[in-house]
Amino acid sequence: MKKNIFLLLPLLVLLIALGLDRLFTLEFFQYYYSNTLSHLNFISKEDLYSDLKEYLKKDPATRKKTLVFFGNSRALLLPTRELEKKHPDWVLYNFSVPGGSPDYFLYWIEKFQSDGIRPDFVLLDQSLEIYNKTPVLALDEVLIHGLSSEFILRHWTKYSREELSVYISKHLFHTYRDRPKLWRISERMQNSSALAKVYKAAVQEILTLLKEEKGSTPRALVNQKHTDEQLVQASETDFYSYLKPYTFHTNMFEMQKDSIHILKEYNVPYATIWVRVARPYFNLYVTRKVETSEGLKTPMEVWKPIVEKFNQETGTTFWNMNEDPNYNCEEFADPGHMSPNCFPVFGDYIFKKLEETFPKTQTK
Repeated sequence: MKKNIFLLLPLLVLLIALGLDRLFTLEFFQYYYSNTLSHLNFISKEDLYSDLKEYLKKDPATRKKTLVFFGNSRALLLPTRELEKKHPDWVLYNFSVPGGSPDYFLYWIEKFQSDGIRPDFVLLDQSLEIYNKTPVLALDEVLIHGLSSEFILRHWTKYSREELSVYISKHLFHTYRDRPKLWRISERMQNSSALAKVYKAAVQEILTLLKEEKGSTPRALVNQKHTDEQLVQASETDFYSYLKPYTFHTNMFEMQKDSIHILKEYNVPYATIWVRVARPYFNLYVTRKVETSEGLKTPMEVWKPIVEKFNQETGTTFWNMNEDPNYNCEEFADPGHMSPNCFPVFGDYIFKKLEETFPKTQTK
């Protein structure tokens, strides 16, 4: 037995490494090295879900109708409190997160199903980028911050080997996930940890605001508008980052289908939405041919027929903001994100389409 004790050394090294990893990534230390606040959108959704559950326990005759929006960063700035005043029959719970994708939507909808949660209406994002399996710049925030191990185990066949590798490695080693920089730690330790305290205060402020805005990021925190020339240049960069080449992610679309099938089974009204992007970026969707599994095609030529066929087969309502002449707010922070100035208009568009598509007698 003693002769074989050396075989335990790799396990011992792993356990020590994991222990140090968890120690260095405790919340206290994160204030000294973290350089992002986007993960707070994921953290806040647990409280948002608890709030939604409590609200839906009320008598439907005495409460407002609930709209749950599953989107990505293009919907983060919807002004929930402002929209509630303009549309007093409804309350919006914004479950949108950076990089929001169908697996994240399914994660929550399965949770709704398990807990018997039935919102009055559900809106699901249906953009091109979330269905590209081979982007140059991969978005893995949902995989890292948004899904439980139990969910991954149940749906592991829907993920590629690379995606599973990312999930396992970044959940096993948080230092690999967070990539702490020694220079930043040193910088934040100076002047009695002044910068670390600033970051800690920012975290607490953002979590409070996300709770108050029912999942939305306040527009006051984002003040940005690109010129037409900047949008043209940035559109080229974004297109090559997210849409070239374009390999349709069939498994991700299957998870979107699963969400919709659950909603239909439980008779929860729903729609899908393609949030508007800047016109130079949209034009590249339509005109720029890229490598696909079907040869050289535009991303639109791949994505749109699949979505339209599914919509027709299932009777799914599709709110196409990019080709709707009635939507005309054209200020953009970057090619894929509207300026904060457009979000009140965006919100009005949602409620107008909601009332047109599902009259009050159907949503209550």
